[in-house]
Amino acid sequence: MSPFVLYVDDDTSNLVVFETGLKGELPVLTARSGAEALEVLRHQEVAVLLTDQRMPGMSGVELIEKVRAEYPDTIRMLVTAYSDIEAAIGAINRGQVHLYLRKPWEPVELKLTLTQARERYIAGRRVRELEQRLTATERMYALGVIAAGVAHEIRTPLTALMMNLELVQVLLDGAPSPAGAAQMRTSVNDAVLAVRAITDITNSIELSTRSRTDTQVDLREVVELACRSVKGEARRRGKLDVHLAPVPAVWGSRTRLGQVALNLLVNALEALEPSTADRNLVKVRVYPDGQKVAFSVEDNGPGIEPAVARRIFDPLFTTKSEGGTGLGLAISRQILQELGGTIDVTTELGRGTTFVVHLPLRPSPR
Repeated sequence: MSPFVLYVDDDTSNLVVFETGLKGELPVLTARSGAEALEVLRHQEVAVLLTDQRMPGMSGVELIEKVRAEYPDTIRMLVTAYSDIEAAIGAINRGQVHLYLRKPWEPVELKLTLTQARERYIAGRRVRELEQRLTATERMYALGVIAAGVAHEIRTPLTALMMNLELVQVLLDGAPSPAGAAQMRTSVNDAVLAVRAITDITNSIELSTRSRTDTQVDLREVVELACRSVKGEARRRGKLDVHLAPVPAVWGSRTRLGQVALNLLVNALEALEPSTADRNLVKVRVYPDGQKVAFSVEDNGPGIEPAVARRIFDPLFTTKSEGGTGLGLAISRQILQELGGTIDVTTELGRGTTFVVHLPLRPSPR
């Protein structure tokens, strides 16, 4: 969104002259009082605030003091008549105002001054965004170092478990099938797939510069396996409504897409209170969507607060008091971005949350 220049003046004619002079040159907004200006700031990103000093109800300096406290990054300017010069100088000395302009202003000078101030704000915003990304990268790197040690420690028991599961498969295939053996075989197969997935994950953790080995994947099989993995928790918390429409194969990694599907399912189920299990519902859908394949997980839980929803994909951000690492959605989004896919969320308090994943049919550029 392009940040605005906001001009505040109780004289309507001054507002008209301001808008007319800068029309097509800068994105401008106007307000006729300090209270109206604060309301604009609550709903729009304002790069530069230019305010008259003498206004009824709230003076320009008083408005600037409030803006400095609530929106410190906004560049603040005061426009005054010569008789108000002492107020302007005092405001500058206290650090409230970056610059003052004298009435009547010179149009060319005004345009140049506001353009430069707005560009300075945009440059500062970009620096802040880069700092945030750098901080997130550093935190993820530190976590990766820790995770690499964990991966090494768990590989040995995983190998032993895999050998035993494969032995059970051989015994089941070689013996007459008693009642329930088919279900047992399915469960063992699922366990084998799960162990292979965990092994793949530990390998990828240790190899920070790993090469990708993506192939064509049947997303329905991936989602179906993930649904089977959470069926116990689903019975405790509510009902799974699964509809997997015929779709083309997507390009990706079965293991990594399984991570995404399982994470979204677990999050949806954990959003539901077991005490209302008879009313709780998680809808799982796989369906074609243009030149992509879509996968959605929708719950009828409490929804997510807007302030939280804006941060749910941030690394290490979690609202869980216990057991939450704040990595599930961050990793899921990273996986999908590397595969050329996307993930979006819509939520409404009291009605629930929906995550929608889109995946390409062709490999993404490396």
